[in-house]
Amino acid sequence: MFFYLSKILLFLIKPLVWVVFIYLRSVFTKDELKRKRRLIIATILLFLFSNNFLVNELAMLYENHSTNPLDSTYDVGIVLGGFAAKDKNTGETVFYDASDRFLQALKLLKQGKIKRLIVSSGSTSILNNIDKEADAVKRYCKSIGIADSLVIAESHSRNTLENATFSFKTIDSLGIKTKPLVITSAWHIPRAKLCFNNDKHKSDYYATNYIGSGKRELTIENLLAPSTSALYKLELLVKEWVGYGVYLVKRQGLIVNNEYLFVNCYWLIVIR
Repeated sequence: MFFYLSKILLFLIKPLVWVVFIYLRSVFTKDELKRKRRLIIATILLFLFSNNFLVNELAMLYENHSTNPLDSTYDVGIVLGGFAAKDKNTGETVFYDASDRFLQALKLLKQGKIKRLIVSSGSTSILNNIDKEADAVKRYCKSIGIADSLVIAESHSRNTLENATFSFKTIDSLGIKTKPLVITSAWHIPRAKLCFNNDKHKSDYYATNYIGSGKRELTIENLLAPSTSALYKLELLVKEWVGYGVYLVKRQGLIVNNEYLFVNCYWLIVIR
């Protein structure tokens, strides 16, 4: 149930959905004053949400822009999914925006910084639970000459919390007692830490594909020109903030059997 509700929430928290919703409310509002007010609010929000400068500042605040010095080797690295899939037309493995996770993981494997790699990702689709991302990535690794013994497909997890649960089960089955290295996007590391660090397990982290530039960019274009890229980055950040909050509440035991609580709170605060 938690997985399905998270998919619904993922749509509702998109910044562009908020703007469209307010615009639609203005269209169907008979009160002229309220209509103009909602049009102005929607326009201002659209400008803020698509502003490169503001989104970049938010990303820099949230991401850790420190380097990733690895002073030791790791028995296992865990690369979190969300970067690849099986192409339905060709059957080949195709890669998406977050594929830097995988490229950096391959580099660490080739350099000997990690001895084995766990690809942690099942199917995130509600309707299609057959094509698993981890299986597609493992097939790709085999096709480029990487030994089967070096890449382990963990294809059961559907979210970050399950990434941690099933990855540690895999690690325990291999008899590995040392800390793993979790490889994921810089903007995803705070939520990953919440899931992978607990009383029983600890992990180290390797940040990839930053969305913040690492420096303040005060240009006319960034300050005034709307950007679809900024909208996309903001959507990633909002998803991470909400996901972090949900996992934090769940970890504290406040959401156990009533996953509807968070969705109900969203409707009360945002919609009404």
